[in-house]
Amino acid sequence: MPAETMISILAVTLLATGWVLWIMPVGTCAQCSHCLAAKLSKEREIDAQVSRAYGVPLCTACGRHHRRGDDHRP
Repeated sequence: MPAETMISILAVTLLATGWVLWIMPVGTCAQCSHCLAAKLSKEREIDAQVSRAYGVPLCTACGRHHRRGDDHRP
């Protein structure tokens, strides 16, 4: 088999793999640990931004934003 043919086969395989990965529904499932971690991270980031905007202090015990006297959220 000539080298050009092998390189062409590998290039087509690489492009097809990239296309398949591009159309996969990443970040949309509810059970996957990666998607769940991404959703929780995004929720924490939004919570921190809103808390800073409203001046809610950062708790030194749990590392989250909540008012003094409030229960610690998990």
